[in-house]
Order: sequence, then C-alpha cells, then structure tokens
Amino acid sequence: MKWWKGTPWRLIQTNLSEMDFKGLDPERYAADAKEFGATVVMLSAGGISAHYDSSLTWQGRNSWAEDGVLEQVVKCCHERDIHVIARVDFSKVKKEIFLKNPQWAFRTAGGEIMEYNGYVQTCINSDYQQEYAFHILEEIFTRIPFDGLYCNMGGFQTKDYDFRDYGFCHCAACRAQFRAAFGKEIPEQADLTDAGYRDYLDFQRGVVAGYRKKMAEYLRQLGKRLSRDLCFDDVDYGRIEASTEISRRLPHWPYHASSNCRAVLGDGSSGIICSDASVDFMGYALRNVGVSPWLQALREWQNLANLGGLDYYLMGRIDNHEDRRGFSAVKRVFQFQKAHEQAYAGLKNKAKVLLRRSARWEITDEEKGWVGTLTERHIPFGEILPEEYETADLSRYSVVILPDSRNITDREMRQSEEFARDGGTLIVSGQTGYLCPPSKEREDFLRCLGIRQVKDFCTDMLSACFQIRDTEKRVFSSFADCDVAALGDRYQFLEMEPEAKGFLAMVPAHTYGPPECCYYTAVTGEPACIEFAWGRGKTITVPWFPGELYSRTGFDNPALFMGDVLKNLGGCESLSESLSPMVEVTYAEKGTDWDMVQLVNTSGCFSLSFFAPVPMEAIELQIPCQEPPEQVFALAGGKTEWRLEKDRLVIQLDILREYEAILIKKHGTDSGSCDQLENPAGTDIRSDK
Repeated sequence: MKWWKGTPWRLIQTNLSEMDFKGLDPERYAADAKEFGATVVMLSAGGISAHYDSSLTWQGRNSWAEDGVLEQVVKCCHERDIHVIARVDFSKVKKEIFLKNPQWAFRTAGGEIMEYNGYVQTCINSDYQQEYAFHILEEIFTRIPFDGLYCNMGGFQTKDYDFRDYGFCHCAACRAQFRAAFGKEIPEQADLTDAGYRDYLDFQRGVVAGYRKKMAEYLRQLGKRLSRDLCFDDVDYGRIEASTEISRRLPHWPYHASSNCRAVLGDGSSGIICSDASVDFMGYALRNVGVSPWLQALREWQNLANLGGLDYYLMGRIDNHEDRRGFSAVKRVFQFQKAHEQAYAGLKNKAKVLLRRSARWEITDEEKGWVGTLTERHIPFGEILPEEYETADLSRYSVVILPDSRNITDREMRQSEEFARDGGTLIVSGQTGYLCPPSKEREDFLRCLGIRQVKDFCTDMLSACFQIRDTEKRVFSSFADCDVAALGDRYQFLEMEPEAKGFLAMVPAHTYGPPECCYYTAVTGEPACIEFAWGRGKTITVPWFPGELYSRTGFDNPALFMGDVLKNLGGCESLSESLSPMVEVTYAEKGTDWDMVQLVNTSGCFSLSFFAPVPMEAIELQIPCQEPPEQVFALAGGKTEWRLEKDRLVIQLDILREYEAILIKKHGTDSGSCDQLENPAGTDIRSDK
C-alpha cells in the first residue's frame, strides 16, 4: 500500500521564508510537528528559492540556509514517522534570472511583464516550467528523500499579491499554441458568450491537464528509480485552502472548509485525499497575524465532518511563530482524530443530493446560497467539479443541483438530461445552459427543462417579487404567514412547454418611492419555478438567482423558497427538522460496518467575528434505517439514546459543544473491524419510548 493510503492525513504546512532558515533546528522542527499530532508536513524546498546547496542556475540560492539543514529536517521528521512533502513554486523567478531568459515571462496583451517585489511571473507554457522545472525536481528528490510534491500557484496566474489583474498571458508560446489549436488569437476579455473565450478556457484546461499528467508520470518514474512512492497534488491528494483576505468581499463564508472538502472529493470515485488547509493568517499583507482560534477549530472540525484530511497552514516556523493563539485549537482537533483514527478511515459520503460547483478555487454567490440552504436544513449532500461531473455515476443520487452553471459543457448537459430521464430530479437555477449559442445539445437540454425558448433576460427587476397563492402553500409551506417571495435584480423570461407547471406569479417591477406611490396593480403569469416531467424523472427550473440573493443579503426569504423547492418539489430529506440551522450535519458510511453522523456547531459565527460556539442541548436526529443497529454512541463526550420508528432511527444527543461524531454500528459487523471502536463512555441507551 502506498504510504498516503495507510497514513491518517494530519498535515502541517510551514511556509518558510528564506530568513526562517536562519537558526533552524531540525530536531526542534520535527518535535514541534510531532507534538501537534502531524503525520505529514509540507516543507519549502525550491523553485523561487532553493533552500539547499543547489548547483542549478535557474533558481536563487537561499543564503540563510546552512548546507545540509533541509536534509536534516527531513531526516528528523522521518525518524518520528512524519512524511515530508516538498513545496516548490515555479510561478516566478528572480528578476536577474528573468533578464537572462526573458522568453520565460508572462506577458500582457501589450507585452508587459508581471513583476512584484523583484520577482517576475513565468508562464506555464514557457521552457522554464515545461523543461527546467523538471531538472530542479530531479535535483531535489535525488538529494533529499522527500515523500511527495506540491507545486504552488500552478496553472495560468493572472493576478499579483495586490490582486491586480493583468489579463490573459499573451507570451509568444501561448499565442502560438492557441493559434495552432483553434486558429484564433487569445481573447482580451472573459466573456462566456464569446466563442473565442470558451475556446480559450478549453485551451487552458488542456494545457494544465497535460502539464499535470506530464509531471505525475515524471514523479512515478522518478519514484521507481529512487525506490520510493511519491505522492502528487491533484493526483493522490487534492490541496485547497480555507482562508480570509482583507480585499475579499465580506462577510466571511462560514462553510468555506466544508464546501472545499466536498468539491475536491466529488462523488468519491477518485479515491483522492482532500487536504483543505486552514490558513492561519488574515491575508497576504497580514501574514504575521492569525485569525480567530475558533475559526481555526471550526475549519478543522468541518474538514473532519466532510471526510477531508486535517491541514494547518502557517507562515514560518512553529517554534518562533509570533501569533500562537491558534495552536491549541488545531491541536485539539488533530489529537481527537488521532485518538479515533479507525473510525474515520474509509468513510464515504452517504448523501443522495449532489451539487455542481463551477470552479475549484472560487465559488459563486448562487452556489453559496444553495450550499447554505442545504446545510442549514440538514440535508446531506455532496459537491462536484465540472471535470468529474462529466463522467460521474449519478445513479446513486436522487437530486442533482446546477446553480447558475453558466460554464456547463455539452457533455455535462447530456449527463444531466440522462439523469432526469432515468428517474432523478434535476434542479437548475439562474442561466444554467442558456448563455452559449444554440446547438443540438443545448436544444435537448432546454427541452428536458420544459423550455421552448428564452424570451428575454432583464437585470432591473429589484422591485419585482412573486405572489404566493393560497393554493400553492402546500408546496411552499414555509410561507404560511407570508404571501410574497423576493426576486432580486435579474430574471430570465422563458416560454414554457404546455405540459410544464409554473409555480407562483410574478409581480412585475414597479415604483418603490416615494411611499405614497409604492404599490402594484398587476400580477403576471411569469413563474418563480417550473416543474416538468422528463422520462422517469423530472426537472425543476428556477429562472432567477435565489442563492445569490440569500448569499448577498442573509435574509431568510429566498432561503425559505429554496428550502421548499428542495423538500417539497425535490423530495430532499432532512436529518433533523428541529435542529438549529447553526449546526452542520453530515452522514457517511463505512461499507456494511457502520454509519457515522457528524455535527459541527457553527453558532460561534457572529457577524464578521468567530467566537466559542454556544453548547446546544436535547438534539434529535432522524436517520433512514431499516433494522435496529447493534450500538449507537458518541465519540466526543455526548450521551445518546435511540429508538427505531418505522424506517427511521431516532437518536437523541444530550449536548453538542464544538463537535460530535455519532457512530452507528450495524448488526452483523465484523467484530475485528470494530475492536477499537467500543463505546468510550457507556452512553449507548436504547429507549422504548
């Protein structure tokens, strides 16, 4: 078995600057990582700056690093059973190296370079990244026994550390390759309605995929020569970050870590490890100051609850770190997972709902709104990225959600259409599938949605709303005391098939000031959502952006609408109707051995700040279950009672503090697989109430 398959993933990344190597004690470094409970560390090695005695001229040499110190750090970690991943960065070179090799640089449309603090951005298509980077890796891995590789800031980078956007790279290599592949020039703007831009996105995806494949194969061959297994990012583990940044639009998103894990893991078929880093610092310009310790803990509990590895990312060393407030919070989660490693090994998401995310490193407001609504209604779900969605086996899911999926491909649309035809429920919102020019695939996709054509798209709808008629309140049951649903500013006017059923009726945009003339006199037939039978399943179209409205405002009106669509039209089941929306609930299984329900208390998220969560008492869960379990117990100190009611296992938990994991051992479980999972506190009580 490759080492990363058998090692519980608790990673600490110490992003070391050149000066951090001054006085670095290898024994102390390894001991500090071991004290945290780390099984893996990520250590700066080379690229922008070589922290060892490199003989290559394509990377700067760190004068603060003593000869052999990097080798000693790796040796000391290995002696403590800690694996070490080499962190390299080929995205930039020092200015003096660029001056000798100007063809390596990223170039704007006007031919300018991207320079920051004496470092120049390189292009992924340059000889530096495509050829010389491999010489650097050869030197690093043959000299130092690293166990894996992480390449920082790979792909097509367009922004500097002040988030100034330089546009697409127009270097000679990019222009020549794009022209050869598509017969076009590189576009100037990001515009999905432009066929040239869509071709350029395909070009980028192809270049990045080819580069990753090339590097993965190189590492595989290198590992064979060196007689050791080397793991690689995006192949064996998928690294992503839950972070803050001063320039990022507020408020902070409380589900950042959870969503990251689900997106990287997808449907679980890849077997990849998700390494979602909880970033210690507040932002690029505030790298010495940490975020709230409670935010650090929340992210790590969310990683655990969503089947990700634990990952803590700080700038500099542990021993002389200037803001150590997050240490105890991270250690608490690391040590808990260490104490219960067997319970978490091999878990798979048991969700029947799948949400497609448009991109890995960015999530749209529309997607955030649907993620928030699912989470707050305790509906277990997974997330998946476009590349995986194209080929995913959707048969295990009952509902698939496409929130304003503007970059959806023809293949993904066929996949979605077939899912509904085979009996699933497909929910789409916003402009999913509408932006690109007509094609047979898109005509078929619109047909499966019950749409004949798009009549208009209006962006001045802010004063419009939807009227909820009494006859519709069985479906929109959350609106018992409310007769209107907010719309937001954009709506797509559609011509429906005669068999399609529309819900709610639009009150068109009307005057909203002064108060004396704020009223409406008309109600149109434009619906808030459309239900359409397709094959053995159905589709639900929401031709506006309720997720975005919820994400941007926080008001519950659009969330109530989405919740009713999910539950009453989509058939999504909640694991607890009574539980506070400030608790995340996830549902996983380990084959036929046991199920695990995990709860994360997010009540410490208050306005823009993160505090200790408020303990919650008398929690009740309803878990789908056909026969009584052998045992039900909590791992983090809570006490449970349970009973079987028809096809539901009703579990009562006395208290939830930060986090809880409830283990449901099934009858017929191989006792050998559960020897270490006995009830830690004698809290399994069957109730006959």
